[in-house]
Amino acid sequence: MKQRKDKKTIMGIDIGGTKIAAALVSSGRLMTPVYSVHTLHGSKILNQVSKFYEKFSKKYLISGIGISTAGMVSDDGRIVGSTGNIPGWQGTKVKETLQKKYRLPIVVENDANAAAYAEYQIGSAKGANPLLMITLGTGVGGGVVVNGKLVRGAHYAGGEIGHIKLSYTKQRHCTCGRYDCLEAYASGNGLLALIKHYFPENYKKITTRDLFRLAKSKNKNAIFAIRAVEDWHFYIALGICNLFQLIDPKKIVLSGGLSSEIDINYLTKETRKLLLPALEKSVHIEKSVLNNDAGLLGAALLASQSL
Repeated sequence: MKQRKDKKTIMGIDIGGTKIAAALVSSGRLMTPVYSVHTLHGSKILNQVSKFYEKFSKKYLISGIGISTAGMVSDDGRIVGSTGNIPGWQGTKVKETLQKKYRLPIVVENDANAAAYAEYQIGSAKGANPLLMITLGTGVGGGVVVNGKLVRGAHYAGGEIGHIKLSYTKQRHCTCGRYDCLEAYASGNGLLALIKHYFPENYKKITTRDLFRLAKSKNKNAIFAIRAVEDWHFYIALGICNLFQLIDPKKIVLSGGLSSEIDINYLTKETRKLLLPALEKSVHIEKSVLNNDAGLLGAALLASQSL
C-alpha cells in the first residue's frame, strides 16, 4: 500500500564526493533505511537518483525530492561551481531535469547548507542563532544559519568555508584549482598530506584510519601520528577562528565522516588560543547528533516547505 501524499513523504538525497545516499523522510524523521552507492560522474548521478526513486516509489507515494550536493547551487537548482570532488557535475541542471521527469517539487541545496539547516531545525543546535556548521570529509564545507535562514550569498557562495585561505605560500594545492584553502589542510586529502610529511618513507601504505589508530597506540611511531593529528586540529581551529570573528556563532557544529575523529576538548582549547581574549569563553563546539544523515535530512526539510 502506498503512503498517503498528505504525509509529506520526501525522498532525501545526499550527493558527496565519495557516495550518494538516499532515504525517505517525513517530518524530519527517516522512514526507511539510508541506502548508498559509490558516487559516479556527471549525468550518471541523476541516473542513480532515478534508480532510488524507482525503488522507493514501489511502496510509497513520494510528494517531493530534496537533494543536498557538494558544490555551489543556484536558485534554479543548477550546479554552478566548486565541485572538484565530483568530475562532470558542474553545470548540471539538477532541478530542471528532475522536475521535467517527475512533475514534483524539487529542492536542490549545497550539502553543508542542508546539513546546517537540519541541525538548526532538529539537531542538538536547534534554534542556535547564529549557527555555523562545518563538514569534514572528502572536502570541507560549511553552512551558516542566521535568524532561521540559510546565508546563501549573492553568488551562492555563502558558507563555502572550505576555500578560505590559511596561507599564501602555495604549499597545498586544492581541488578548486587554487592553493592553501582550508579544504587542502582539513579534509581527507589534507590528512594524507600530513601522513606524507610525517611518514615520508612509507606514507603510501598508511590510510587516514591507520593514522588515527596509530595515534592512540603505544607504537614507537605513535608520536609522529599524534603530531599529525594535532596539526590537523590546529588547521581546523585556525579556520574556525577566522569564521568566528566574522559570524560570532552561538554554536559550531561539526559533521561529516572525519568529524568522528575530532577531539572536541582539544579543538576548543586550540581555537580559544587563537581568538580575541574577550571571546575565549564564547566558543561552543559540538559534533552533529544527526551524523552523516544531516545533509539528506536538511534537504528533505527544505523540500517539505515547498509543498
